Amino acid sequence: MTQYTYMPEVRHVFRCTVPDGNIRQVFLVDGVLQELENDVKGVVLEKGPDQMGLRMHISGDHSDEPIQIISVRSEDLPEPLGFSNYWELAAGASAQVIVCDHTLHEHLFRTFRFSYIKLGQGARLDILFMQNEHEKSRYWLDLKADLGRDSQLDCHILSLFGGTIYNKLYVSMPETGAACYLDGLYLADREQEIHYDISVRHESQGCQSRQLFKGILDNQARGSFNGSIYVAPGAQKTEAYQANHNLLLTRQAKITTKPQLEIYADDVKCSHGATIGRLDELGLFYLRSRGISLAEAQMIQQMAFVQDVLDRVRTSSIRSRLEKMVESRLRGEFTRCSHCTMHCC
Repeated sequence: MTQYTYMPEVRHVFRCTVPDGNIRQVFLVDGVLQELENDVKGVVLEKGPDQMGLRMHISGDHSDEPIQIISVRSEDLPEPLGFSNYWELAAGASAQVIVCDHTLHEHLFRTFRFSYIKLGQGARLDILFMQNEHEKSRYWLDLKADLGRDSQLDCHILSLFGGTIYNKLYVSMPETGAACYLDGLYLADREQEIHYDISVRHESQGCQSRQLFKGILDNQARGSFNGSIYVAPGAQKTEAYQANHNLLLTRQAKITTKPQLEIYADDVKCSHGATIGRLDELGLFYLRSRGISLAEAQMIQQMAFVQDVLDRVRTSSIRSRLEKMVESRLRGEFTRCSHCTMHCC
């Protein structure tokens, strides 16, 4: 396994991305799994195919302490890179995983992350993807999840920064009682692009799904949201909801949104919707009449717009940290460390 001399610096930098406390960290450098900092009870961690990526098996005796997977691209490998992540939770297992993607150099990176989630009966996985790369990067996340009987998947995606980001999610619920909650927040400015393609399939009765995705686009940024919900003929008692809301801060920013329902059962509760709008001028006028500057009034509205997405992160300390990062991103206050090109705050 290649040894990276800057790994101590990487560990120091990423200490600040999540709150202190009982969080175990796993490092992937250019797709190669580094040694575990500590053994994690109930977790078996292995290298993926061709020694790239990782496979994580979580049993029922895992303590549910958060596991942070930090994946970085370095100057040592500027070529396009693809690797797989596999998470499998046994029956009754529960886990919280944070996946952070960053770049340590301004190469024109191309990164393909293929991820697969398999949940056993009654298992619960809460997983957060935080995408924070530089403006020349191109990043693809292809996530597939299969949910067992009475299992639950909570998936959060926070797209903070990146040249072009493609997020494709496919969730299948072939057994009864499964639940899937997907939410995402994407922030883009300059000439950045962010694209989402979401597909949730209800293939058995009594399953639930919720989708909430919000975006703020500034300057000449581009984005798209394509979301679909499929309800099979025998999937009675389904509850499925989907919403996509967007704020455009300039007339040059563009977003296309296409929520879809495909229903073949008659005893269901399903809805979908999408909005594209701008900041509330009357609200801005009211705040300014109270002595608040225009920039601060705009910030208040933007943070209010994204808050319900951030509120879905169940751990309060992690949620508080993400709120600060989002606010710094919107204020344009992301800074650069002396040895890297990350836009962390």
